[in-house]
Amino acid sequence: MISLAALLRERGKLAEAEALNRRALAGHEAHLGANHPGTLTSMNILALLLRQQGKLAEAEELQRKALAGRETQLGADHPETLTSISHLAVVLQQKGKLDEAEELQRTALAGRETQLGADHPKTLESISHLAVVLEEQGKLDEAEELQRKALAGRETQLGADHPETLQSISHLAVVLEKLGKLDEAEGLYRRALEGQESQLGPQHPDTLVSVNNLAMLLERQGKLEEAEELHRRVLTGREDQLGPVHPDTLTSVWNLAHLLEDKGSVTEAGQLYLRELRGLEELHGPEHEKTRGRRRNLERFQRQHGPID
Repeated sequence: MISLAALLRERGKLAEAEALNRRALAGHEAHLGANHPGTLTSMNILALLLRQQGKLAEAEELQRKALAGRETQLGADHPETLTSISHLAVVLQQKGKLDEAEELQRTALAGRETQLGADHPKTLESISHLAVVLEEQGKLDEAEELQRKALAGRETQLGADHPETLQSISHLAVVLEKLGKLDEAEGLYRRALEGQESQLGPQHPDTLVSVNNLAMLLERQGKLEEAEELHRRVLTGREDQLGPVHPDTLTSVWNLAHLLEDKGSVTEAGQLYLRELRGLEELHGPEHEKTRGRRRNLERFQRQHGPID
């Protein structure tokens, strides 16, 4: 069951993988006990799937539970405990808890360097994860240094076309774009996208992230026609893979709406802004900070362009 769920996850079929992993976790809890290593592994995998689908509250709860169990059963420096620390940090990062995420990623990295070595794939993963947190905090010079280190290590250890190498290429491009190195960033985005389309498929979530990143860069460069085409591709793919109210899908709705407004296609832009607002109300509630911000944007849009059809 676990192997089938892993295959579904690799193909981007996250809801189906989640259902199988819930069954596996329930079976492990019933037959092995709540703190058995197999149960904790199932818990960790389910939390990962929940995170990928934007179900962050439950993902955090499960990751904390898995981490506590592994610390008790395996010890603080065991590789699987370090994996739980890293995975919890990623959830916290997505929830905006960047200081705690950074602290945990540094803990995971230090442990992996000691236990596994500097060039182990898991150590390189921690370097990349830490760099992403630093990038979100605006610590761009350290983020660039770490992403280049992770990329060089993955090219050597895993090969140029390995999915984790391609992910490092994409992450480095994000940092370079924020540093204003747009030409290098565009080349890396295109390289990552070409590899991910070949290795993972055009609809895989990682591929769609690269499509989105390239679209945002092209928009920034004023290449609006190609940017629009890519934004539409991402939105369609995320609707199919993640559903209409997943946070990443709603982000794509917003990105396309913003581009269309800039191009003067205000009718469709207004409809998309309204759709995103309704999705955020469903996802977070009407009084969430992001929902209120988008409501203010919609009011601004209507003052400028009139009522939405």
